Amino acid sequence: MKKEYSPYEGIHAFPPFPVVLLTVKDNIITVGAVHIFSFDPPLYGVGIVPKRYSYKLVEEANEFVINFPTREQIEALEFCGTKSGREVDKFKKLGLTPQRGKAVETMLIKECPVNIECKVIKKIDLGGTHTWFIGEIQAVHIDEKYDASHTLVYDLQRKYRTIGEVVFTRPKAKK
Repeated sequence: MKKEYSPYEGIHAFPPFPVVLLTVKDNIITVGAVHIFSFDPPLYGVGIVPKRYSYKLVEEANEFVINFPTREQIEALEFCGTKSGREVDKFKKLGLTPQRGKAVETMLIKECPVNIECKVIKKIDLGGTHTWFIGEIQAVHIDEKYDASHTLVYDLQRKYRTIGEVVFTRPKAKK
């Protein structure tokens, strides 16, 4: 038997989604609202609360970098999600290495196994808590030892997880 819940309670039933360290200019913010918006052209969207310092930076720069952290970087996720770049240099405080990208001016995080450079092509304000910045992927850097099953996800019960076991693999489509 299923029980009925309010829309606000229903949001918490949503499965975990990737949590990333988003860089813009020389600032880092933890973002859990990140999603693929298109495969062709390749677009990622990131949702940022308008009162955040990083929101202003993305608006000004019209670019961002999505950095996939490792489980060893949970402390960085927590710190960057609770401290403002207005008050602290997060790269310096956390001992992270800023690295110049190929296609954007924003710094990548060298220690993250995946860095995705994006240029903003659209901003979507739906009147909710987050405004979405849609970025077209310009360059991608992936460590050859990267394993997507180790990607960190975050659920609305405030828990970090890894993706988990494979339960089925779809066969490749015939051409």
